[in-house]
Amino acid sequence: TPNSSDSQADHSDYKTKLSQIRQIYHQELEKYEQACGEFTTHVMNLLREQSRTRPIASKEIERMVAIIHKKFSAIQLQLKQSTCEAVMILRSKFLDARRKRHNFSKQATEVLNEYFYSHLSNPYPSEEVKEELARKCGITVAQISNWFGNKRIRYKKNVGKAQEEAQMYAAKAAAAAAAGLLLRREHRWILPPPTPGWDR
Repeated sequence: TPNSSDSQADHSDYKTKLSQIRQIYHQELEKYEQACGEFTTHVMNLLREQSRTRPIASKEIERMVAIIHKKFSAIQLQLKQSTCEAVMILRSKFLDARRKRHNFSKQATEVLNEYFYSHLSNPYPSEEVKEELARKCGITVAQISNWFGNKRIRYKKNVGKAQEEAQMYAAKAAAAAAAGLLLRREHRWILPPPTPGWDR
């Protein structure tokens, strides 16, 4: 179906982008680790040179190395945080795209609610009815089944609110029926009476 193929394409795109983010993270991490090692070696060499002119205690060397590592650890932490943010943004975009696709149009929801509340004693549409509703709403039969399953659960959980909604749809149906009856009456009044012998 179009929806499932779209979902697969989105998921594939999501995985590709996630892989790219991971790849960039590992590349940057490797660069920082290499830079940290090179800088530590550079500082150690400078300290060795200075030791020729003044005594340098091993504790001073250890303290300098610890400071370098602390600075690079802070940079690595920032890299991790920015990578996590990038993953969260990507995930949010992916989920938003899925929600937009799975959200039904207002018209489709109206059609489904009207059927549900007009068949409240047995809100289990047959396969034929599901196919007809799917055509009307422009969605799949599986989505129709899911909608009715979820709707029945929500109805049972919040009967008070659902009854208000049911009354609203019953009033709509009654108004539509009354409007239809009125139109038929007006149609009869507008039409001239049949001429005697018109059918001969």
